[in-house]
Amino acid sequence: MKRWTQRTWIKIIAVALSLSLIAAAVALVLSGTGVSWTGWAETVSRPFSRLAATVTGWAEQGAAYFQGVEALQAEKASLEKEVAQLQAAARAGELARQENARLRALLDWPETGQDLTLTPAWVIARTPDNWQGEVTLDQGKAQGLQPGQCVVDHRRALVGRVKEVGETWATVTLVTDGAFQLAGQASASGVLGTLQGDLALLPQGEVAFASLTEADPVSPGEAVVTFAAGETYPSGLLVGTVDRVETDPGGLTRSAILTPAADLASLAQVFVVTAFEEVR
Repeated sequence: MKRWTQRTWIKIIAVALSLSLIAAAVALVLSGTGVSWTGWAETVSRPFSRLAATVTGWAEQGAAYFQGVEALQAEKASLEKEVAQLQAAARAGELARQENARLRALLDWPETGQDLTLTPAWVIARTPDNWQGEVTLDQGKAQGLQPGQCVVDHRRALVGRVKEVGETWATVTLVTDGAFQLAGQASASGVLGTLQGDLALLPQGEVAFASLTEADPVSPGEAVVTFAAGETYPSGLLVGTVDRVETDPGGLTRSAILTPAADLASLAQVFVVTAFEEVR
């Protein structure tokens, strides 16, 4: 059904009134001639009078309709605002819940032989290609960050190392980046090796535990952690789990391919190891 606007109603009323006036004028002219046309004039004008009354009623109903529509629109806008506020509160509550979960996980961290000082930071940007594995944090020199410091997630799994630091920001080289390199140790067998990123492994999100010999008993499923002989970074940080062992192209050494323990694809909050002390 076609909806008539308020302007349409006004036009209808105007036409009805005009027709009524015309009928009245005709009756007046005829009465001036001495001819008794009163009954005829009333008969002619009566339908127009009824039409005018009907149209007036419609107009009143139309005005009430428009007022109701405006009230509904105002109520809808109020409800939408209330829903938006509730959604914002729900998002804030979810963030708080996730933060509490991370803090509870920190309290349950196992001992690793190091007393760590941690600075929390949020990931605010990441490299959008398959040639680099880097993220940017919202903390920097002002919070004690320095190049070379290790970065972990809420489960103390190694994320990477600080590469560059500004006053209030820092870039982190992830363990999967081709420039990443660190000493590591297989936790079960005790075998030492080199943790290093590889461009060929970066798209799959994997890291190599390299420089292994045929005699090194590293096997799939074994965990690999950091090893800090020079104590420039902490030992015992979980890097990942061996997925498979491959022979290097030269045929003289092997590499264990690790699946990182940290979920590098969905990093949000991380922790920078700004200081550590050997626990004996």
